[in-house]
Amino acid sequence: MSDTAAQTGWAEQIAAQASEQLGRKIDDMFPIDKGWLNAKWKMETQEGPLFVKLYHPDRYKLHLHADRLSAMERTLRLQHGLHTSGVPCPAVYTGQAGYMHRLPSGLHYAVLDWSEGDNVPAGHFSEAQMHSLGDATGRMHAWLRQVPPLAKPAWQPDRAAYLAAWELNREKAKEANDTVVLGWQSKSQRVVESMDFGMFEGAVPGWLHWDLWVDNILVHGREVSAIVDFDRMTMAYQDIDVARALLSGALCNGELDIAKARSFMDGYREYNTVTDNMLLRAFSMLFLIESIWWQRTEIRKQSELRGLLTRFIEEMNWIGDNWDRLPEQLREL
Repeated sequence: MSDTAAQTGWAEQIAAQASEQLGRKIDDMFPIDKGWLNAKWKMETQEGPLFVKLYHPDRYKLHLHADRLSAMERTLRLQHGLHTSGVPCPAVYTGQAGYMHRLPSGLHYAVLDWSEGDNVPAGHFSEAQMHSLGDATGRMHAWLRQVPPLAKPAWQPDRAAYLAAWELNREKAKEANDTVVLGWQSKSQRVVESMDFGMFEGAVPGWLHWDLWVDNILVHGREVSAIVDFDRMTMAYQDIDVARALLSGALCNGELDIAKARSFMDGYREYNTVTDNMLLRAFSMLFLIESIWWQRTEIRKQSELRGLLTRFIEEMNWIGDNWDRLPEQLREL
């Protein structure tokens, strides 16, 4: 069966089931061609549009991983809690067994409020939009601090673990004779070997969005209308969200716009205390996580076709290029 035929069949099943469970007449289902593998639709109902996301079996294999299913159910529940607390994010609708709906075929999907708004290109948020994003992120983090923690964070800063993963990436780049990636990796090695890991000792683990970049932020005029796609939410360090949002919204043409970044932090501080070393710690954490993801030969080959990968690589290279003067830049925020 083709992907188009499969999606049509899924849409028909979801419309029939959702009509019964939500008590709404479903007028139509319009596919949304965005994202990897997962099928998405705008569901038109007489009470207004809804957003539907079906979790593709080839990506999540939820039928084989009960722990993954329960984690995603928890994420949807937390998102709905954020919505009811006033954070701009879509409400989530419950079915017979919780926030995750299940088709007779065993596939799972979620139904959320439809969020109006537009994506802004990376680096092109206005100062007002950055302040609104800082406010929304601050509200989100403040609410999430009352959520009980997991037994341990999903990720922790670890120099030895980083360098072991770096070595594997390095060997693949050497095998491919990829001089561009080898150059990036030499820079990242210098950054991590000079990094003071003592700065992480005061970091408190907490729940975070974990994917707070422009594709997951909708704006309407001067305001953030919705933060979306909480699929990666977990417990690690909220600092990571701050660095990701600052880079995504305010890094343009190789420069971090200090006025925009300061606007974000002004909004964020309305709900959170920011310590002196928090921002350097945040950018360091982000670099430890994402330079291993993006500075790879396999990614560079794909990046020629996928603009988002090019953007993430640009951000990691910016941190590496500006590492020595980064503390001074961040003090201005």
